[in-house]
Amino acid sequence: MALKPFNELFKLDLSDEVAKRPVKRNSNLTLDYLEWANCLKLLYENGAEKVRYGMLKNDNNYPCFYNHNGESPFVSVWVEIDAERFEEDYPVVNGIYPVTNPNQLDINKAKQRGFVKCVAINTGLGLSLWIEEEKVINNDKEIQRELNRNETATLNDRITMLFAQALQKI
Repeated sequence: MALKPFNELFKLDLSDEVAKRPVKRNSNLTLDYLEWANCLKLLYENGAEKVRYGMLKNDNNYPCFYNHNGESPFVSVWVEIDAERFEEDYPVVNGIYPVTNPNQLDINKAKQRGFVKCVAINTGLGLSLWIEEEKVINNDKEIQRELNRNETATLNDRITMLFAQALQKI
């Protein structure tokens, strides 16, 4: 038995498989999401014979990467479905908030969410949920203000750090 085609998995009714999660702290706005265990179960129910996933590790054998400024932590997830391998980078976030100093729980959550996203992109399973999430986040003015506030705070932190470094050199 082979995994069902992309279009069939995309159209799969996931209403019994999804959970709700708030978009941001203290918000009534929630999104449907597919938990990693349900994603794995659905892959097998829809024809996958062998599914494995994990994370790539950095030069220090740690499963978290950072950009060239040492910021914006992310994980790099790999997924193998019936010997076909896919990879996806996924940010370490808590809802819409970046996690600046991630702990193992934060990294594991990013791994699981990255697994689900990698499956969605490459098989269609759960992709409709990601499409809906993008619409909600892009069309909600309060969320956009919050994201802009976070970007400004990050930029201010960066400027402050560079200023402090410049002062030390003087």
